[in-house]
Amino acid sequence: MTEERKSMTDLFAACWKDDALKARFMSDPKAVLAEYGVPIPDGMDINVVENNDNCVHITMPAKPPMAENLSDTDLSAAAGGITAVGCGGGTLLTLCTDPSCAGGDAKVR
Repeated sequence: MTEERKSMTDLFAACWKDDALKARFMSDPKAVLAEYGVPIPDGMDINVVENNDNCVHITMPAKPPMAENLSDTDLSAAAGGITAVGCGGGTLLTLCTDPSCAGGDAKVR
């Protein structure tokens, strides 16, 4: 398990036990993510929503740059996560939406 994934798993477990932490995470996710070792680049917005028994949130991945030039196989691979790339070789943020990512995965490369 990657360090970032473990941090996210630890954060989710802590939120399930601590309603005040969960409320803070929902209202100020960048600050709480930073506390758990998952810094988010300046200018990147983070929206935290919670699934429950009556509502499941599905994230539609952003269209990859140059999608018109990608094969169907490449597009299918890109649909497995959300990627935001900064200009000029800037920070890459990947948030996993694959169900096999227990607890989610967020990492900055």
